Amino acid sequence: MKNWRLLDTGVKSAAYNMTLEEVLLESCTKEDSPNTLHLLEFVPCVLLGFGQSVKAEVNEGFCRENGIEINRRISGGGCIYTDGGTLGWEIIAKKGTPGIPQSLKDMYRVLCEGVVSALLKLGIAASYRPLNDVEINGRKISGTGGTELDDSFIFHGTLLVNFNTGRMLKALKVPNKKGEGDGPRTVCMRELLGIAPSMEDVKLCLANSFAEMLGIEFEKGPLSEAETQSMDEKLSFFASDEWIYRKEKIGARK
Repeated sequence: MKNWRLLDTGVKSAAYNMTLEEVLLESCTKEDSPNTLHLLEFVPCVLLGFGQSVKAEVNEGFCRENGIEINRRISGGGCIYTDGGTLGWEIIAKKGTPGIPQSLKDMYRVLCEGVVSALLKLGIAASYRPLNDVEINGRKISGTGGTELDDSFIFHGTLLVNFNTGRMLKALKVPNKKGEGDGPRTVCMRELLGIAPSMEDVKLCLANSFAEMLGIEFEKGPLSEAETQSMDEKLSFFASDEWIYRKEKIGARK
């Protein structure tokens, strides 16, 4: 079997990361690239689900005052806050790839269990909570989601390594209620371990766990020439108000 690509793009802007999601999904569909595990990091940003409204979900004034970028994903789901203490991971692959169930429910379970395995390597006993969360004692450390295009899909998530919950609650409107009561529903590795592991250690554990689970080997590789060209063509749109402030509310792509 052809090896999977391991793509690590480091810290990029919200617009860059969101553009690349579409580029990688399209590239996989066109068979211009192999199945890929993409590891990404973030500047402080708020990422809306595809059909969400900025005004309904985001405290824009706080974000502007604190240099927090606003963008939206090509997938559905809720609005999230990410920053330098968050590791993003994405699997972009053909449907029917060996080791990945075709049933959406089973695919979510299997791929989230890859995250559970990675956390165990770091000394954290987590568990999968259907449909798309990884938790420790009822508190979320990784949320996931995805979308598809023709015969390919992207399944992505975040891992909270060193997370600022207070900043999240100020940047977003909806999670304020989720932070009430017994405390915030999110938890990060620093809180659990007493010290935040390095991003490189987290990346290594995550890549190793996915490789073991899927029975594959990763080969580190850059963007292809076609993907780089597509990034150049699309980035300005994903950075534009036309994309970020969509006026009409439409459902996420299935």
